[in-house]
Amino acid sequence: MEAAHLVTTVVLIFVYLSGSTAVSPHIVFIVADDLGWKDVGFRNPQVLTPHLDKLAKAGVILNSSYVQPVCSPSRNVSCFMTGYFPFHTGLQDGVIRPTSPGFVPIKFTLLPQKLKELGYSTHAVGKWHLGFCNIKYTPTYRGFDTFVGYLTGAENYYNHTRGYDNFSGYDFRFNTSVYTEVKGKYSTRVFAERAVDIIKSHDRNTPHYLYLPFQAVNEPLQVLPEYENLYKHIQNIPRRTYCGMISALDEAVANITNALKETGLIDNLLLVFTTDNGGPYRAAANNLSLRGAKGTLWEGGTKGTGFIYSKTLLKKTGYLNTGMMHAVDWYPTLVELAGEENTDPNMDGVSQYDMLINGGPSKRNE
Repeated sequence: MEAAHLVTTVVLIFVYLSGSTAVSPHIVFIVADDLGWKDVGFRNPQVLTPHLDKLAKAGVILNSSYVQPVCSPSRNVSCFMTGYFPFHTGLQDGVIRPTSPGFVPIKFTLLPQKLKELGYSTHAVGKWHLGFCNIKYTPTYRGFDTFVGYLTGAENYYNHTRGYDNFSGYDFRFNTSVYTEVKGKYSTRVFAERAVDIIKSHDRNTPHYLYLPFQAVNEPLQVLPEYENLYKHIQNIPRRTYCGMISALDEAVANITNALKETGLIDNLLLVFTTDNGGPYRAAANNLSLRGAKGTLWEGGTKGTGFIYSKTLLKKTGYLNTGMMHAVDWYPTLVELAGEENTDPNMDGVSQYDMLINGGPSKRNE
């Protein structure tokens, strides 16, 4: 008995000193919508994003992280959510419209479904845009425990209605039910508040995947005056509004990060920040010094602003990572982070775990 007790004590001391934990890392995956290459403070000091800048500089800034030129393929369908290129999921031709039957086929196991198999709780907050012509293509049927947000691709930030593309109607849901309590509330704040609620109610002993695809900074250009007033010196009104939307997003990320700190989740967590595609010039984005914009195959459309941050998981921090990766790589990378290697031989994505976590070389050269 004494020998067994001694062994147990030694093991516990080792675990304590090594900081080991039986819980897989928590994952917070934040997606900005239509954010330009130079629309963050760490690349352009005229844009006020102090919280994003702090996280990026303390983590790893991704300098060669590629995406798709428009949102549906990048945001969910064949990249982030499946690990497959768009032409393998049948959604390579453009975005899912409110009146179209577009969806990702059921045969694909989405990332939240895979993480649930590995013991994760999964929550989605924000823009879905992954299919809604049948309830089986909606978030809580594709691996998420809960969903708060909208199903289409764009809408009014305050009244949450869409009035174009031959479609007019209210689009906001809590799980599968229409959610009207948020009418009149600015969506960036709605999503941040929901994320904070999830974080504060989460059991830190259960691994947690929080997917946060914000509406910001997609059109229509709308923002609360307090954020637009930060840019009174900008004469171009659309650009002034757009920059205000970025600062509102920055504050939302700050509130979410503070909640992660208060709950201790940040002690065993990887935070990913990326855009779904390059910024659209028509909507006042800035992609300089890259050529092109959203909707083009030039780097202004396909090279995404992004970074990763972790308080404890990254072996190398505070640098610009020039290793090449594509949006499809996030799926196998996060699965490996969760403790399991990808076993799908047909998947287009490759795990960049070594590059991101250890500072090793990229597995891609094209």
